[in-house]
Amino acid sequence: MKVFHILFIALFLFTSCKDKAKPVTQAIPRPTVSPDGVRISFPDSAMIRSFATEPTHSETIRTDFAAPGHVAAMVLKSSENPSERLVLFDDPSLSNNYTAILQHRINIQTERGNLERVKDLQVHGAASGKEVIEAQTRLANEEAAIIADEATLKLAGFDPEELRHARPNTILVVCEIPENQFGMITKGLPCILNFTSFPNERFPGRIDNVNDYVDNTTRQIKLRISVPNPDGRLKAGMFATVAFGVTEGNFMTVSRDAVVTVQGRDYVFVKTAPLVIERRAVQLGQQRAGRIVVLSGLKENEPVTVVNTMQLKGLSFGY
Repeated sequence: MKVFHILFIALFLFTSCKDKAKPVTQAIPRPTVSPDGVRISFPDSAMIRSFATEPTHSETIRTDFAAPGHVAAMVLKSSENPSERLVLFDDPSLSNNYTAILQHRINIQTERGNLERVKDLQVHGAASGKEVIEAQTRLANEEAAIIADEATLKLAGFDPEELRHARPNTILVVCEIPENQFGMITKGLPCILNFTSFPNERFPGRIDNVNDYVDNTTRQIKLRISVPNPDGRLKAGMFATVAFGVTEGNFMTVSRDAVVTVQGRDYVFVKTAPLVIERRAVQLGQQRAGRIVVLSGLKENEPVTVVNTMQLKGLSFGY
């Protein structure tokens, strides 16, 4: 009888435990990252609070202003025509543009002479008005074509007329500077270049040209710098850093802890809404006392993350 009671009690307890509702496991909220990794949205203020920010601000400092550049062209003397320059571009399409300009110049001279000849024949009754119009059209087409090719070269930082008279055994370096640094740059300004291929050497250069437009997307201005290359060591396509000397001015800075670098590019994370942080590409200058000069990419008083930025880097880039 006792055995029966014990079995009954055990069965009752087992059934009671089985009927109890199982506790529901709550999912841990996680940030939401946009497909391109630029925008990180947080589920609540408690989670985003761990990514403390500080506003950007400008201050008066002395800094070595520098910008990345590359050898966009080499100038050599033409062996076939010493009066012309042989220009070797790192971009084959620019070579085509420059060659087309030289050909258009020849064609324009030819068509101008032809137009004068046809006009003279018309005066003497040996040519019709139609022939004059055709000659005018051919000349106009050549003049329009050369304008298009010249515009392409100028957008790349080259003046076709200056290329024709450039000094042989010279390389032409193109670099870009932020719009807010443009006031310190003038044509003829000397500069020093350090090439990746020759890290322990410094090469003197001079600014030959400041482009006439600012890129609408990057807000950068192209500069063209000529560097003597008598021994031919410097080649088209080489990368360089162009230093413009020590300058004093009002520069925006951020904490060194705000910056992350991925594949050679620098980024910061900006809080753009109460629960949103966005990745921002920046161009940096010199570092001074734990702060880094920001040449472009940020505005005054934007809240930049300075704590746990490596976690944001992992979320943004999927590391």
